[in-house]
Amino acid sequence: MWTFDKVNGILEIPDPFYFDQKLTEDRNEYEITAKLFYLPSSSTSVIEPSPPPQYVAQSIYHLFKVLGINTIDTFIVYFNGLIFNYSDEVDGSSSNDNFTKSDFDNLINVWTELEKFHVNNRIHKLGVSEFTKNRLESFINAVEISPKVNQINIIDCNNGEILEFAKKNDIELLTHRDPTVLLPSKTFRNIIEETNTNKISLNNDLLPRWVLKYSVMIKCRGVVANKG
Repeated sequence: MWTFDKVNGILEIPDPFYFDQKLTEDRNEYEITAKLFYLPSSSTSVIEPSPPPQYVAQSIYHLFKVLGINTIDTFIVYFNGLIFNYSDEVDGSSSNDNFTKSDFDNLINVWTELEKFHVNNRIHKLGVSEFTKNRLESFINAVEISPKVNQINIIDCNNGEILEFAKKNDIELLTHRDPTVLLPSKTFRNIIEETNTNKISLNNDLLPRWVLKYSVMIKCRGVVANKG
């Protein structure tokens, strides 16, 4: 099931009120981690593509409704197009490592939105994904609240430069196995069709803007109670 949020003008999949995954135990018994993916179609302007900061709040409040919570332990954001390029760390190349000023400013705008949730105690730890040492250095110098987590692909986890930098700056280095294409267009269309139980006519040009992955772990047992 999906629902149309008339206030924000977005289609939410799944419907947070129909897809009830609310926690059954006390909130303190769980460790909740979420990762927001800005997809290629997240840019709202063809002339000047940018990751819209409002997707941060949209994704967070969606998860709040699904799980019946008001806090998240760790929130990681992945900006579309970033790749952890090992060769850049070795030879100092800037081909895919350093941000353009426009890209950098756009990422800072998104991060500023995330910082608000941290300041209001809605998110305990903020994190990024696919940030090389050079990216982290630039980013940390430009933001108020530094990332405490950097999640990189498991094939890059033995990079000495990033390991040393993360340890020195108290950044937790995590790995992932996320696919390069997170939500293929065919898969997205199938989801829309399968969940359109009311047979409502929808525009064929619908595109996903973001995806939020989450996991709920029971602290005392170290087992995953829920994920999506």
